[in-house]
Amino acid sequence: MNSENTLIDKVKEICGVASDNALAVTLGVQRQAISKIRRDEMHLSDERIAELCGMAKLDGGEWLARIHAERAASPAEKALWRSVLDRLSAAAAVVALGVFLFPGVVHANPIEINNLHASSADNLYIMLKSPCSCVGLPPSLLLLPLATLKSAPSRLAGGLIAG
Repeated sequence: MNSENTLIDKVKEICGVASDNALAVTLGVQRQAISKIRRDEMHLSDERIAELCGMAKLDGGEWLARIHAERAASPAEKALWRSVLDRLSAAAAVVALGVFLFPGVVHANPIEINNLHASSADNLYIMLKSPCSCVGLPPSLLLLPLATLKSAPSRLAGGLIAG
């Protein structure tokens, strides 16, 4: 089974979609489109791959690289996409290992800070418990200008800081 069919099956399973026809309705495409993809007569666009991955909360980059590696016309192109896929897999393994080794970082509890006085209203002090503190190193102190936080709310604090 090719990766496009595998992706379609995974999305159906995760999203609780009963059939290819129901998936076509959900995506707003004709039933024959899914059928043609299944028979390798048509391919998913990158935009459609991203949409499917978003629906099922799957890693779009990994699926995109996997599908493009299968579609590659030349050995050089295939090798390039395999290299991208290998790098993505390695990065995911490092993140998983980090979560396993430092579970407190992911599930950190808020720290109460008493008597903290800022010298300026434009500064925000954040005390972080460093993963290194478990091996005897002191926690790190991060000082960021408030303007920096306001200029990049989506990258910091999961978008919780309003601009």
